[in-house]
Amino acid sequence: MDILSNFAENLNDLLLEHNLDAKKLSLTLGMGKASITRYINKDRVPTIEYLVKIADYFKCSTDYLLGLEDEIYSQTFLLCPPFAERLTFLLKYFKYSAYKLYHNNGISKSAYYKWKNGVSLPSLENVIKLAQIFGCSVDFVIGRSNA
Repeated sequence: MDILSNFAENLNDLLLEHNLDAKKLSLTLGMGKASITRYINKDRVPTIEYLVKIADYFKCSTDYLLGLEDEIYSQTFLLCPPFAERLTFLLKYFKYSAYKLYHNNGISKSAYYKWKNGVSLPSLENVIKLAQIFGCSVDFVIGRSNA
């Protein structure tokens, strides 16, 4: 799975469908045009915050943008809670220990504790990895959906 290519292709499709260009989208979202251009040119994937901004604007799931879903489904998305709270919820919800999460899944212990303590957010790659570990959507991991 090539997140970079999938995201660029889906973002480009949405821009065309909505008759937008990188400049118009960047102004609407309060982002730099260079960031949008880097996404389209497959130079960079967005942070979680920017991924959510883009998904909210187009009223689509983050999973669709990342190429993890093929269709855009009409649904209402929730405001994302702080990731530290969401991580605690996910471990409890899936009955998964923190030790098992970082010991068995290629997530560093220090990264886990930074997320748990709100010091930093996981990279997009790690959010996708969490969705795979828990067998759920990226939107569920970040708290945009309840299912």
